[in-house]
Amino acid sequence: MAAIDVCKGGYIVRGHKMLPKLRLIDPRLPDRVARRLESMLYAAPLSTVAYVLGLMVMPIALWLRTGDPVISSLSIAILLLIMLRVGFVKLCRSTPAYLPTLLAFGLVYSALLVALVVRAFSLGDDVAIALVVIAAAGYLSGVTIRAAAVPALAIPHNSTLFAPLILVAAVACDSRYWAVAILLTCHWIGTLQLTNTMHNRIRSQLLAEDRMSRAAFTDALTGLANRAAFDGALAERVASGPATIAMIDLDCFKPVNDTHGHDAGDEVLKSVALRIVATLDNRHLVARLGGDEFAILFHPSFDSADATCAAEEVVRALEAPFEIANANVTIGASIGLAAAIDGDDPRAFKRRADGCLYNAKRGGRGRVWSDLPRPGSYGPPDKLGQAA
Repeated sequence: MAAIDVCKGGYIVRGHKMLPKLRLIDPRLPDRVARRLESMLYAAPLSTVAYVLGLMVMPIALWLRTGDPVISSLSIAILLLIMLRVGFVKLCRSTPAYLPTLLAFGLVYSALLVALVVRAFSLGDDVAIALVVIAAAGYLSGVTIRAAAVPALAIPHNSTLFAPLILVAAVACDSRYWAVAILLTCHWIGTLQLTNTMHNRIRSQLLAEDRMSRAAFTDALTGLANRAAFDGALAERVASGPATIAMIDLDCFKPVNDTHGHDAGDEVLKSVALRIVATLDNRHLVARLGGDEFAILFHPSFDSADATCAAEEVVRALEAPFEIANANVTIGASIGLAAAIDGDDPRAFKRRADGCLYNAKRGGRGRVWSDLPRPGSYGPPDKLGQAA
């Protein structure tokens, strides 16, 4: 197999070799925060257009001013590279190679700018020097501001620009260039500090927004999705294709609160959430709707038989005793299964699933009652219900 497979677990699979994935964004960040940081890169098209227009003028101006083919060739190469990067950003923003390629673009671009600046100073033409310094300063400010979202890009780009210039100025046999080397070093340090400061502010803001968003759609007790998150996901699924849901209600839960107290009841609810999640794989959405009511939105790839088997597994898992406050507590669960039909809206869909749940509880509890397109209802062998 010669092609690159999808990245999994921090590695890229090529053939039979495992290549470590280049991580440019902190892997500890939530996925939504990481995606937003990535989307902030080069998200100012108007300023990019203005910079590219300036670069288009520069080769002509340098050629007319100096007639030097080297400096003109370098300016043309810079223009072509920046245009290629703009096209790459438009076409490949969502690919795994996006950030590593941007890093490579920036390093090459910075190196070309260094060569352009050194050549202009070697020619000694004040206008040429002014033009290339303006181009370098514009690039530097753009990288510092727009790439601060990902310091692993901004810092190498800036360093590739500063370090060679500082080295060239430091080895020059002229005290004026030594002063320039000192000023560039101070500017470099300030730029690095500014990049980190801006990144920390952006990161803190995005993390705060992510926490607020998660709180709005997360059940505080169990950490599962809450009713709002479940209803939103269900509406999207019904609008886009097949949907199957399981409505779960715990049996004999009230006596737990009455006998052991509400704190013990909360511990049982948290344990129930863990068991449901452990019974399923991560393709499905598990939610706590409130009280002792839970729900599952199955992945579209699950057919009626798959959903039924999964629901049966959940019932069996919740029949096992829970150890709470040095006591074994036994509850159970009843489940209503329903599949979306043509013309269904989310509310009608949920009502049908609730009806199946009511039938399961009325029929003796500890059952799975279904309106899925397969005759009969499903539960433990001695607790089978009837067709909905």
